Amino acid sequence: MKQTVLITGGSSFIAQHLIKILNEKYNVKLLTRAPKKENEYQWDLENWTMDEKALDDVDYIVHLSGSKLNDGTPLTNERKKLVYDTRIGAANFLREKLKSRNQKLKAFVSASAIGYYGFTDKALEIDENGERGHGFSADLSEDWEKAADQFKADEVADHVSKIRVSLVLGNDGGIFPVYMNMVKSDPQVAAQPNPGAFPWNHVEDMAGIFAFAVEHNLDGVYNSVAPQPASMQDIFKAIANEVANTHYSISAFQGQHLVSHKIMDKGYVFKYPNIEKAVKNIIASSK
Repeated sequence: MKQTVLITGGSSFIAQHLIKILNEKYNVKLLTRAPKKENEYQWDLENWTMDEKALDDVDYIVHLSGSKLNDGTPLTNERKKLVYDTRIGAANFLREKLKSRNQKLKAFVSASAIGYYGFTDKALEIDENGERGHGFSADLSEDWEKAADQFKADEVADHVSKIRVSLVLGNDGGIFPVYMNMVKSDPQVAAQPNPGAFPWNHVEDMAGIFAFAVEHNLDGVYNSVAPQPASMQDIFKAIANEVANTHYSISAFQGQHLVSHKIMDKGYVFKYPNIEKAVKNIIASSK
């Protein structure tokens, strides 16, 4: 009999790719504000209500819920509360529901974010032990992970893993379509120096890491960046080479960057380890 995975934030960019992976081996349920399909269940994080049938027979929860942090609107106290409630508040809400039902999960897999890091380390490669940053993003990421860890502390889940999400590239969401339009409008953007690190991952690998965490009952925190680091300029170069018939060379990135050795040591194999391969696939799949 197939085990069951419940995904929060079921309409999100990552979730839509994760569903495709998990459907092969698991029964998949989704928590969403506006259910439309038989496997979708409603929850309301303003009034803290949910259709508890969503929890029936659930073995795993993948927590991807979260109002966008950078949606172009001012980060007011009200906005901060919404960002917190849809991440930390939602996790606490689910944990209390499970406790009231005396229900235990095999694993709780939660998104977190690379906003945790301060990039103040002296090391060139920053792993999951990198120095914590300051400010709202770092506070949010830390509290997000603490809320996940509470599932194990309260004996609501046997395993808890936290995936620090990087910038996700794909043709059906995220920031990549914006970059594509920038290059199409002005291919010379690829020639502009922009050497800072760009912590990225292909959406299929991002979803793949979440699926891997479920399948292998992982514990702990994991960076989700692609193995080969890149700068913003590298991404523009890779796009220009595909859509503008340019021939920019992309050298190995030499600056400070996040690494994903930990998830690879667990056995995860990236489908798109470098920016050229990722961009080529994204553009080809959009045609």
